[in-house]
Amino acid sequence: MIPAKKNRLVKSLFTLYHKSLLRKYFYQIHLAGEENIAKINNSLPVVIYANHSNWWDGFIAYLLSSRRLNADDYIMMDLEQMRKYPFFKYLGAFSVNRGDAKDAIKTIEYAAELLNKTNRYLWIFPQGLMQVQDRRPIKFFSGLVKIAVRLEGVNLLPVAIRYEFLLEQRPEVFIKIAEPDIVHNITNIKELTTHLENKLISSLYELRNKIIGQKLDEFKVIFKGKDSRNKTIDKLYGK
Repeated sequence: MIPAKKNRLVKSLFTLYHKSLLRKYFYQIHLAGEENIAKINNSLPVVIYANHSNWWDGFIAYLLSSRRLNADDYIMMDLEQMRKYPFFKYLGAFSVNRGDAKDAIKTIEYAAELLNKTNRYLWIFPQGLMQVQDRRPIKFFSGLVKIAVRLEGVNLLPVAIRYEFLLEQRPEVFIKIAEPDIVHNITNIKELTTHLENKLISSLYELRNKIIGQKLDEFKVIFKGKDSRNKTIDKLYGK
């Protein structure tokens, strides 16, 4: 496996690039459920588990960690992607090879060692591969809970992410943070995995329904990109 090797200089440079990239490709990024962050037990590590439907998911995770959570965060990343983009290890990414059982166990043990007796954050996309955002059911690999088993206690925080074209030229991102589960002494991996799957699916359905119904009052804009072309033209003509 490829371990994380955080580097402050690389992070500073990437933060500038990250902001520029999001401004270019998204109109707005919205967040709901921020109040659930206050329900985290800050004496324990946090594993954020999210759906994986888009190449941008890692960038959205970075935005949430750096701008809203201010967390000492890490992210589990597929080995092939790490080989393509090795610089991500300097931002806290480490690899997992789900096709190799021994390597996968090494990754689980490495992740548990990173988190144990800390208040660090770890992002996991437990589906293991990208799937279209409305595909159901969502099934998790067991790594998420196997990491939790190795910890004395952990916050398991579900985050639902959805990408939509609404009324603008560029797409918008909607993020919903649900309530964390604070778990200790896990005895049933399968039962907990099913619970977490259902919790994330429920959050995703709720998120989709709120967007379709235009019930967006609880969302706040946490990032604004460039204006769409129509707004630029409207400003030009004073409309």
